[in-house]
Amino acid sequence: MTTITKEWLQQTIAEFENTRDDIPFGLNDDDAKILIVLKRALAALTAEPVAWTDAEELRDLRTFGFCEMFTVEPVSKDADMYRVIPLYTVSQPVPERERIRREHAEWSDATFGDVGPIGPLKHLSKEALETAAEPSDLSEWADMQFLLWDAQRRAGITDEQIALAM
Repeated sequence: MTTITKEWLQQTIAEFENTRDDIPFGLNDDDAKILIVLKRALAALTAEPVAWTDAEELRDLRTFGFCEMFTVEPVSKDADMYRVIPLYTVSQPVPERERIRREHAEWSDATFGDVGPIGPLKHLSKEALETAAEPSDLSEWADMQFLLWDAQRRAGITDEQIALAM
């Protein structure tokens, strides 16, 4: 049986992230999914309990639809330590797409300032002509996508609103 340690997860995540950063178009879909799973495993491995309950309370949950949870510190002096069930919450890692969009937004704001959605849309027409001239150049496609995201963000339009409009 193999033991997966916190150190191994941290090292493997760092290797995947370095590889991702060195490749012009990032990781392939399978490797991106592996990276997400590794990050979730690390988060679960390093999580601290946020509360506790016991089997009797869980039975109440099934029977009555609610149960009591107790604060982590201190565990009640009356609690049977063999019956204490720690409860955890693990924050979900920011999806890769959201990280990229956030970094691009920071770069765009620092580079162009407060130009509103019109600035990126005007630049988009130039990028569209460049993409039409070289449709196999994926960096031109990426530039157009970033400009659309940027204009959408600056206009205050959410992804959900775009999906509904489609």
